[in-house]
Amino acid sequence: MKYFFMRFQLVFVSIILLITFALMMGIVTRYNVRWDMTQDKLYSLSEQTEKLLKQLKDQPIHVMAFYPQDDSVRKAFEVYLKQCRLKHPNFRYDFYDPDRVPSLAKKYDVRELYTVIIDYAGHQEKIQNPTEELITNALLRLANPKRFDICFVSGHGEASSYSEERNGLSLFRKSIEANNYMTHDVVLQEGNTPEECQVFVIAGPRRDFAGDEFEALERTFRQGRSIFFLIDPMDPGAGQSFVLFLNRFGIALGENVIVDKVSRMVGGDYLVPLVSQYIAQHPVTNKFTQPTFYPVARQITPASDEFKDLEVTPLALTGSGSWAETDLPSLEEGKAVFEAESDLPGPISLAVSVEELSLQDQAAARERTDERPAGGRIIAVGDSDFITNAYLELAGNGAFAINSIQWLAKDDRFISIHTKQPEFVPLFIPKEKRLALLSVFFGMPLGLLMFGGVRIHSRRRSV
Repeated sequence: MKYFFMRFQLVFVSIILLITFALMMGIVTRYNVRWDMTQDKLYSLSEQTEKLLKQLKDQPIHVMAFYPQDDSVRKAFEVYLKQCRLKHPNFRYDFYDPDRVPSLAKKYDVRELYTVIIDYAGHQEKIQNPTEELITNALLRLANPKRFDICFVSGHGEASSYSEERNGLSLFRKSIEANNYMTHDVVLQEGNTPEECQVFVIAGPRRDFAGDEFEALERTFRQGRSIFFLIDPMDPGAGQSFVLFLNRFGIALGENVIVDKVSRMVGGDYLVPLVSQYIAQHPVTNKFTQPTFYPVARQITPASDEFKDLEVTPLALTGSGSWAETDLPSLEEGKAVFEAESDLPGPISLAVSVEELSLQDQAAARERTDERPAGGRIIAVGDSDFITNAYLELAGNGAFAINSIQWLAKDDRFISIHTKQPEFVPLFIPKEKRLALLSVFFGMPLGLLMFGGVRIHSRRRSV
């Protein structure tokens, strides 16, 4: 009887332990809790991200990350995604190696590693090299859908937005559409601009515009819409109408070609200037650190004349080793020599932004029924090749172009998140406390050894 009772007690305790273990596993699995014990909360989501995830809890969020199978960056990103899952009840993520699932990568037009697709409420956003700020802003755009129409002007020899050739703009058009913007090709017929277009992209015109087309573009600007003007170098004396038009908005278009022999040191051509200096105070280039390249570019700077109603800002500058070459015939022969008398030394500005501070056409402002803020915007770049299929994915070219489109479209769906970095705090010990610290580090182990030795010696003597 006693033996039976002991066996029953053992089985009963085992069952209780098993049930307890199962309950604990269920609680831990369902209610996953993490504590960030670092002083600056390095491994916690920002307050803005947590707030946004709580606002989006009514709809599921699916993140598809295309990373190599065994990659340390993947593991760090998965830690971030797990934090998001704790704040959103329907947050799901999946990792895919694009080399192992090429059909899926092709379906979502994934061309590079470290690409992330975010799916929310039937809409998608694509991000490359994701950070918390990029993901939070993608979710913000998905949660607050707005219609933005980007129109590519054609009819003057501009690059085609549907061409998949090296000089086409199909990749740029797809990048714009990946931000849930609408794209169209338009012709400025009889000086009219379509009302639905918020941004007009003029990419590398080869022929002059008619006078009424320039007037239509100026009216567009005064109505609070925007222009992305990409103008390549032209033959001496050609393209004067563009020079005069841009000068109306405080932009000086140089009749030269930028030479940058530093580009050869990074594997480029001296006619493909490298840009790594940006104006930090402007939304387009704020926090922008990637280099950009502009094949055969011309100088574009703020005009010397001041315009009280316009804010003109240079955005991108070449290095100090570059210059603006004015002797174009010699340059065509392969001769690139800096001449102090005629050439302008670097840094050279090749991108300028313009923003209207006070709307002159008040009647047009009253007629406007949308929510776009008053005041037109322009970004003029002295090159159009940097957004073509051949160069868009080179370094930061694509990111700079998309940043420009977002600013021109007045897309204010943006949250700035400070990147958390571990702070190095050196330990300084006052001189008077060093002896006490040394006594703790060395005195305690020696004291324990002496105490142990005495105890062992006394026990041996007692035996």
